[in-house]
Amino acid sequence: MRGVERVLGRLLGPTPDLEDLVQATFMEALRGLAGFRGEARLSTWLARVAVGVAQHHLRGTARRRARLVLVRREDEAPEPADPRADPVRVQGRLDVQRLYAALDRLPPARRVALVLHLAEGYTVDEVAALTRASRFATRARLALGRRQLRAVLAADPALRALLVDDDGAGGGEA
Repeated sequence: MRGVERVLGRLLGPTPDLEDLVQATFMEALRGLAGFRGEARLSTWLARVAVGVAQHHLRGTARRRARLVLVRREDEAPEPADPRADPVRVQGRLDVQRLYAALDRLPPARRVALVLHLAEGYTVDEVAALTRASRFATRARLALGRRQLRAVLAADPALRALLVDDDGAGGGEA
């Protein structure tokens, strides 16, 4: 269960729907258990089901987001921070929220491929298998996703430090 929750959490970021999506993953797995042929480990098969649930959720989220236009006025003050909160943890949480907001700007297929490859450490072939895409399509999604994410990060001064130069040093420009 923790593996499914980790994959969904990485793919979707902070979401109040995480528990529901974990349950949906296991419901889908139960429905499709007869199709499990044992060619892969059960954990790999469950990860594939979780990826499908995440992709479905991301497509629905993108449609809902397209219908809603949220405009924040420049003069609107942000919510006051809890003075008892640890400033390092708060800043980290804000960075995570900003990073997932940047990932939200990517098409779901590119986002899923990038997160599986970069954050979860799956190889290109494994990402292709998990997303049921060809190796060629997966490589294209990774390349286009990296380029698009790099542009989004470069445009956000708070996230620009997350960029990595070709030599591996952080804080590079796109």
